[in-house]
Amino acid sequence: MTTRELLYIKTIADEKSMTRAAQKLYVTQPSLSHCVMTIEKSLGTPLFRRTSAGLLLTFAGEKYYRMACEVLRIYSAFESEIAEESELAHGRITIGITNYLATDMLPRMLPEFNRAYPGIELRVAEETTGEMEKSLLSGRLDFAIMHTGEARGASDNPALSCEVLSRDPFLIAAPKDTPYLEKAQRIEGLPYPVLDPALLAGEPFLLVKHGQRIRQISDRILAAAGVTPRIVLSSRNYEMLRRLAAQGMGYTLVPRQYAGILGGDEYQPQYFMIPEAYQAYWELSVVTLKDTYLSRAAKAFLERFKASV
Repeated sequence: MTTRELLYIKTIADEKSMTRAAQKLYVTQPSLSHCVMTIEKSLGTPLFRRTSAGLLLTFAGEKYYRMACEVLRIYSAFESEIAEESELAHGRITIGITNYLATDMLPRMLPEFNRAYPGIELRVAEETTGEMEKSLLSGRLDFAIMHTGEARGASDNPALSCEVLSRDPFLIAAPKDTPYLEKAQRIEGLPYPVLDPALLAGEPFLLVKHGQRIRQISDRILAAAGVTPRIVLSSRNYEMLRRLAAQGMGYTLVPRQYAGILGGDEYQPQYFMIPEAYQAYWELSVVTLKDTYLSRAAKAFLERFKASV
């Protein structure tokens, strides 16, 4: 068993296609197919099954895949340690981050980082939080910058480790002429009036799609308020939903940090804070595969990123 064979099986499983995997690995499809058949013959069991959704792992294939990811991760860490002395001059980092976090945070520190370490190649994978968790587990990312909820870490997966950097509260974004302004509580020192989301039962909601962290936090807050949202529109684009809320189409929940990231001053909704009892916040975190090796280049990047938060 070689690292080449491990990489072949892992790539086929990730791509769910022999053709795409061959293209990604820069090998011919017949040679890749022959390699898989040789591995399966030596193991005495198939690793893949053909379905309408593509090539999927068998039970034995899933075990092989997990082993391959772990071995390749260990080997990559070994290579990184060997090259550590020169990696700050010629390193490479692969970062997972959401599109909106990249837009808001990376311009603050990347120019300075690039000037300090011009030889480090930076690869940014803009993915949803769910996609990033899978990429971390497969070893494709060095680390991920993402939002987590309720100080419970990135997910229930014990293989992931989470370092919380900051906390950001969620706001209710309401139509400009919302009647609930009269029912909200004004508290000195808070930038917006406080409104119990339980009062919004029966109102139309604009929510991001399932699988996005904003939706996970929003669903938890509304469930705690006893509200089953009447969803009139769902989209991956939280900014569009925020602007539609301002135009009177419904209510949505948005992190305070994201409330004005893309401008659009002509689309300003009425914002409300949410009572503390709902724990209506998420946390900016650095998430890694537990006990993974972080290169000096990765550590240098994270040091500067944390200083910019």
